[in-house]
Amino acid sequence: MNDSSRYIMAIVLAMIILFTWQILFPVDQPNYEQENRQETSLNEIAIPETNNIIPEAVANCNSEKIIIDNERLEGSIDLCGAQINEIFLKKFNNTADIDSDYVQLFKKDSYWVESGWLAPRGANFLLPDENTLWTLESQNSVLSPNTPIVISWENGDGLKFFQKYSLDENYLFSFTQEVENNTPGLITLFPYHKLSRQELPTSKTLGLLHEGPTGWFDEKLDEQDYDDIYEKDFRKEFKNGWIGIRDKYWATAISSLDKGEKKAHFKVSKQNEGDIYRIGYTGEATSASPGSTLSSSGLIFIGAKEVDIIQSYSDRKGLPKFDLIIDWGWFYFISKPLFYILDFLYLYTGNFGIAILLLTVLIKLVFFPVVNRSYVQMAKMRKVQPEIQRMKDLYGDDRQKMAQEMQSLYKKEELKPLSGCLPVFIQIPVFFALYNVLLVTIEMRHAPFFGWIRDLSAPDPLSVFNLFGIIDWTPPQILMIGIFHLLFGLTFLLQTKLNPAPTDQIQKTLFTWMPIFMIFIAANFPIGLVIYWAWNGLLSILQQAYIMKKQGMEIALFANFGRKNSNE
Repeated sequence: MNDSSRYIMAIVLAMIILFTWQILFPVDQPNYEQENRQETSLNEIAIPETNNIIPEAVANCNSEKIIIDNERLEGSIDLCGAQINEIFLKKFNNTADIDSDYVQLFKKDSYWVESGWLAPRGANFLLPDENTLWTLESQNSVLSPNTPIVISWENGDGLKFFQKYSLDENYLFSFTQEVENNTPGLITLFPYHKLSRQELPTSKTLGLLHEGPTGWFDEKLDEQDYDDIYEKDFRKEFKNGWIGIRDKYWATAISSLDKGEKKAHFKVSKQNEGDIYRIGYTGEATSASPGSTLSSSGLIFIGAKEVDIIQSYSDRKGLPKFDLIIDWGWFYFISKPLFYILDFLYLYTGNFGIAILLLTVLIKLVFFPVVNRSYVQMAKMRKVQPEIQRMKDLYGDDRQKMAQEMQSLYKKEELKPLSGCLPVFIQIPVFFALYNVLLVTIEMRHAPFFGWIRDLSAPDPLSVFNLFGIIDWTPPQILMIGIFHLLFGLTFLLQTKLNPAPTDQIQKTLFTWMPIFMIFIAANFPIGLVIYWAWNGLLSILQQAYIMKKQGMEIALFANFGRKNSNE
């Protein structure tokens, strides 16, 4: 098999890996209907042994809400339970239609965040819970970058609880919770913070990108699947880090600014009305003498995984390595630079599709030296093919003699048959890295190209099987074959025909049907990636033709169509 064939087979192998992974390891996302959650115990997060006295529930806890508002977020904090349970992302719509509704990340009874205190066993005082009705202390009722808010609640036994929130211009909340001890005795409490989620995401990432509970614990990233914590609780002790929930484009995270050990806990509360996934941590016990105050602080991230914003948060206390909330995939060290190059090109072109085309040219230029040497070796190999055929006819089944003569020929002509493997293998990581960039970065979401392509991160919306939308029928995904899929198949076919027709019948059959096979596989991938493949294939054809012409070789492209093997 020649070097060009190796390259084609490597691309085929990479695509088959992605496609097979999707079939064998589908992302199992339970489909839950929104249900009202039941009263839950604060003991559901990892805590020391406790014996909390729960206050009587407030009947029909219909409370006022504190409005959340900045350039990127709008939502509310419910004074019943002091929960952030409504968040809309103002920069992102549900569909590519700019008039569609904002993406809603937090929704009451389905996705929320809360904080509070836990008491050790034997305590005989009341603590706030999800039914506690808090009072607004600050004059303003809107949480914005310029107006922090304070809420409070008194338990009637000498303890007064405060929660203070501030918000930056993007997606980060800072919070502090305090307890004033006006009792005659010493009190000891454990601070906690947790995320609760009932409705799980339905986005499809082929199972190659992680979605679910995630945490940075001191010096290690830990990723858990929903199925894993459904079967078994996850517990971890850490001093410095964060925990959260990672979706394809969105994320939530909580972090403690307190010193000392924290106990993280990922678990599922299994209920008839719908299982609730809880991601939380508990801090070390802290005590306050009469007349003093307990305090605990932390950070809350709720928003889109915008690369620059996420990166800016990674440098601040409490969010170490927060850039890893974005799953850059196996080739992190390639994916991230590729994104920055793509984003830079977008700034000058205003179109991510054009930026992808330019990035492909840059990648070709980077790999040109090694690919050029590979094609030169291939051209030399073609020149000596008559001599190799003569050896086969002369030595027949004498494999040892044949091998000796071949080695002598390679040495004489300075041939390195395996030199074509290097450019093949070093380009495979780029293939996967660019796939990750197109699939996971929010900047690619709903990024248009031209005409009917309004979202480069999604598969082509048109297909030849419904005459590109003329017929009112939506084919199954594997039949969503558009113009760029056909162009990709054509360039794939031309690359196979650029070389002499194979003499092996199996290889010949494989190369005949492979372009068609690859077209149907490509139907499952983002159209931006298909554009990259088609454009990359065209550039590869031009590059190989140029090098072959420079080496004085016949370009066998058109001659190979319809050519029959001499052995047939």
